Amino acid sequence: MQDTLNSKIGEKNITINDIAKEAGVAKSTVSKVLNEQRGVSQETRRKVLNAVKKLNYHPSVIARSLKSKRTKAVGLILPNIINPFFPAILKGVEDVAIENGYVVVFCDSDDRKEKESLYFQIFENRWVDGIIFSGITGDKQEEKYIRSIHEKGTPVVLIDREIEDYFTNVVMIDNKRAGFDATSYLLKLGHRKIGCITGPQNIKIFVKRLEGYRRALEKYNVDFNPDLVEEGDLSIESGRSTTKKLLKKKITFTAIFASTDLMAIGCIRELQENGIKIPSDVSVIGIDNIPLASLVTPSLTTIAQPAYEMGVEAMNLLIKNIEKRGVLKSKIILPTELVVRKSTKPLK
Repeated sequence: MQDTLNSKIGEKNITINDIAKEAGVAKSTVSKVLNEQRGVSQETRRKVLNAVKKLNYHPSVIARSLKSKRTKAVGLILPNIINPFFPAILKGVEDVAIENGYVVVFCDSDDRKEKESLYFQIFENRWVDGIIFSGITGDKQEEKYIRSIHEKGTPVVLIDREIEDYFTNVVMIDNKRAGFDATSYLLKLGHRKIGCITGPQNIKIFVKRLEGYRRALEKYNVDFNPDLVEEGDLSIESGRSTTKKLLKKKITFTAIFASTDLMAIGCIRELQENGIKIPSDVSVIGIDNIPLASLVTPSLTTIAQPAYEMGVEAMNLLIKNIEKRGVLKSKIILPTELVVRKSTKPLK
């Protein structure tokens, strides 16, 4: 199939024949240059590219896809773009994609399983060359779709999600370590009665963050009290509602570790509305370092996740898998960082 362009020389569609005539080379040489193949000298390559520019030639995406069996498009499925953590991932993915000639087909599942399933079904038909995915729950249905797509030859990279006993490409942080570091910081400040607002326990990363909380208590010889733990749904509102539950228990606590910044912000709001001063009465720490963390009052101490870098690493890894056409399985663990702000202080 001949590559063509909608713009014309007079009434004639521009083709690679026109490029070949303009550059004074064979049509096969033009094809090699356009497809970035080897075997063409730098001088010849320069002539072809100059002709492409002069004639304002753009290859037909459809034609090239049929020839190469690639679309130069990748799918990105994220659980909730309203959550400030995920736009940074999207930005990282897009920046690398554009640099490498790919476009991103972004899908927001909006925390709805039926939307997530629909996107998987669409991508399973090979509308994209590969998929980057961060799931809602990491349940068996998600695993089923990932296995199916991966086993049909479409590369998949997971962000902050893993499948037990099934090793595919993963970019994430050490979530147990993040929970441990957040709680350890509060313990180093002298706090011993530390509440925990955890994320949904059907999502593995939040199970790991709770494990990190418990491991830190153990290291400092502090007994774990399940009454100091409440489970939220990651939103600001759930940060408020879980804090309200902790307050109703009438159990003394001097600090709270929340598994996400959004829940930590909701926690601070609820404490303040109950006349509790932050950090004078209660210290609060979160995980993520979303932009809002530095803007709330008091500004939030948090464990920073490298969200943008997650997107960058995921897209780089996906491109390697697409272009190498081999099984390049990799698990990339990115470092986190404690960011100390105004919501924590030493216990008097």
